[in-house]
Amino acid sequence: MLALHSTRICSVHRRTAQAYDGRSLKKVSTASRVRSPVAWTKRRLASGTGGRRGGVVCLASKSTEELKTEAVQLGANQKEIDWQLLFGQFVKIATPYWMTSDPETRTGARWRLAGVLGMTLATTGVSVGFNFLGRDFFNSIAEKQPDTFYHLLTVYFFAIAGGIPFFVFRDFFQQRLALRWREWMTEQYVDKYFDDRSFYRIQTEGLIDNPDQRINDDITNFCNTALGFTLVIFNSCIDLASFSGILLGIYPPLFGFLLIYSLGGTFLSIKLGQRLVGLNFEQETREANFRFSLMRIRENAESIAFYGGEENEKRVLLDRFKAALSNLGDLILASRNLDFFTSGYKYLISFLPAALVAPLYFKGEIEFGVINQSSSAFSHILGDVSLIVFQFESLAGFSAVTERLSQFG
Repeated sequence: MLALHSTRICSVHRRTAQAYDGRSLKKVSTASRVRSPVAWTKRRLASGTGGRRGGVVCLASKSTEELKTEAVQLGANQKEIDWQLLFGQFVKIATPYWMTSDPETRTGARWRLAGVLGMTLATTGVSVGFNFLGRDFFNSIAEKQPDTFYHLLTVYFFAIAGGIPFFVFRDFFQQRLALRWREWMTEQYVDKYFDDRSFYRIQTEGLIDNPDQRINDDITNFCNTALGFTLVIFNSCIDLASFSGILLGIYPPLFGFLLIYSLGGTFLSIKLGQRLVGLNFEQETREANFRFSLMRIRENAESIAFYGGEENEKRVLLDRFKAALSNLGDLILASRNLDFFTSGYKYLISFLPAALVAPLYFKGEIEFGVINQSSSAFSHILGDVSLIVFQFESLAGFSAVTERLSQFG
């Protein structure tokens, strides 16, 4: 019975195992190229290299010791964001979509981007309008003018109703553009994956790890994050130009303090968060390795069951899971240290402008509503010039995704 079962498994693998040489269309023998689980295990047993545990064959590709070695190597592999390299990789990956030779795709992408940028300009205009409306609204409260107060309250409701569609459609157009971009990039990377049997050489020569994750997860993250950052930078430039004039008109020293505060915060956030880049890159790899192990067990379930390899498969699977958890713990710790700084940095914004402008109000040089207006303008500008402080964790993750995609290309 056992012999019949073994014969059936081997015959199935013989019928299905066909491979092509990555450099030509010539078929190569299964024995020399394709490592089916059964054939692979037999060769391991014959060569004496097969991992055993109580007579059970281990089908895993990496031992526990190898995984521990990887963990040790990680400690020496933490790296900071190389901004010049990141920008170069970003341009190399992002440019082809916007410069594609297909006129329909190229024109459609540019029109969609123009629509998103137009909506972004509109949202900035709405924000500036609310800034002045808020000033007059709080002035009416301070001066106890009920008629003006209720009039401005009505204006507020209509302004909100009219302004919301600009924000909603901006996000909607952005998501649609990211979807189209992802569709185009996925098709391009799938073409690269199958071109000249690259998928085979990647697997046999170990050129890159987890190409499936790069095509699926990394492209999705790249499109969403790249477009998001681009619009954030564009919006920050428009906001900075719009609200700087307001703040300079209220109290110029406040604008100078804002620049010093933001530059100092940017420097400290980079120093405190530099480990996040390497940790994010390693987390992507370890999560993908764990997911690949689960997928491999599912595909080779019959062979694993036939040779009784459950314990070894479970051990290596849990080792990879623990490796991912260990790195995630380091990532959480590094994020916590950065959060201590960024949280304090953000909360100071809520009262610093008022603290600096209030003496002018006490002297009667400004109206009460100007305090609210200065706080609003200060928050807008600080968010614009403190982009790295508020987005550093996202930038660290984006750096890892960009590097992985650049390796694929």
